[in-house]
Amino acid sequence: MARILVIDDSVSVLELVASILGQAGHEVIAADSGKRGAAILASEPLDLVITDIYMPDQDGLEVIRKVRRMRPGLRVLAMSSATGKYEILPVAKALGAAGTLLKPFAVGQLLDAVDTCLEGPAAPGGRQPGA
Repeated sequence: MARILVIDDSVSVLELVASILGQAGHEVIAADSGKRGAAILASEPLDLVITDIYMPDQDGLEVIRKVRRMRPGLRVLAMSSATGKYEILPVAKALGAAGTLLKPFAVGQLLDAVDTCLEGPAAPGGRQPGA
């Protein structure tokens, strides 16, 4: 299965997503902030990054930009509750997110979105460093 970094400043969402993905057989690395997620991104082999958009220290759009700079082929799934002033998920998609997910979501929606992002041949830039 896949090695997935999940980034969300809401501990309850982070734990829920990690639990669902873990039960589905994925290896999950959790980060409770964009900055922590970016540090993990630089040092861990990954197949997918799931990031919340609205976070206080470093938002998900910046996480997507960092992924595109550091590991251009690594897939990103952006999620948001759309509580902001603007519809932000289309912006995440335009910045290079492979998929988007609106919170709240059902378990099946999360798993379907992850499967869709992971489909196809391995993206160059995924599963680095040290693979």
